[in-house]
Amino acid sequence: MEEKNKHVLRNSVVIKVLGSNVPFPMCSLELRRQWSKYGGFHLTSIGMDWILCSFKTEEAVEEVLNGGPWFIGGHIVGMDRWNGEFDPYSFKGITAPIWIQFPCLPLYCWDEDNLSRIASRFGTPMYIDGNPFRWGKRDFAQVYVKIDLEKKLSNGVWVEGSACRFFQWVEYEKVDLLCYHCGRVSHNKDDCPDEVTQGTRDQASSKVVADKPGNVIPEASSGMIKLEYGPWIHVHFKNNRSVKA
Repeated sequence: MEEKNKHVLRNSVVIKVLGSNVPFPMCSLELRRQWSKYGGFHLTSIGMDWILCSFKTEEAVEEVLNGGPWFIGGHIVGMDRWNGEFDPYSFKGITAPIWIQFPCLPLYCWDEDNLSRIASRFGTPMYIDGNPFRWGKRDFAQVYVKIDLEKKLSNGVWVEGSACRFFQWVEYEKVDLLCYHCGRVSHNKDDCPDEVTQGTRDQASSKVVADKPGNVIPEASSGMIKLEYGPWIHVHFKNNRSVKA
């Protein structure tokens, strides 16, 4: 019977809306409106704010997983193909395509190769917004990236540039349910299971070499870093005109 049930679920996707207090009826209404072009599908609430979407064809599953980004009530939707190892207490395998923004990126890095190179440190780059060389049209660079939601969202990365090694900040679009304590999605700071005081261990062993309100950067020799989080990490875009990365 287990194998039979798995066969029935072979064209199913598990999703979770990255926002608090989004009722199932609202999710159902929005998903049916957005995904109706992929044919019929069945929606089931399976607890812990997870929803199972069962499609009729494999093609529909691929279209949904590779499409998007999908939003419900302004909140981004994380998803993955259902399999027998699905755990409602974990975000393992769950991804979401997210627009990320690089504020104050050095101008000599404003090309598709460098943007893709830097974006790959956060996930799998898919699209670059517009023409990166039209500097007069914007004050930031942004890339569409598929991100693993099980991992902590990085506040930025060190980049080996031709002129020098620099730290590049990153901001995320519409990832509203983000813990400012541990940097993970799916819960707020008040519900964070991590008992360690925010940033204490990092700040105790770090030397401040650059500053942003409420944040510190360890010295360059520490390599990949872990930083504090805050409202500044969120960003919203008015227009998303993109080209393939």
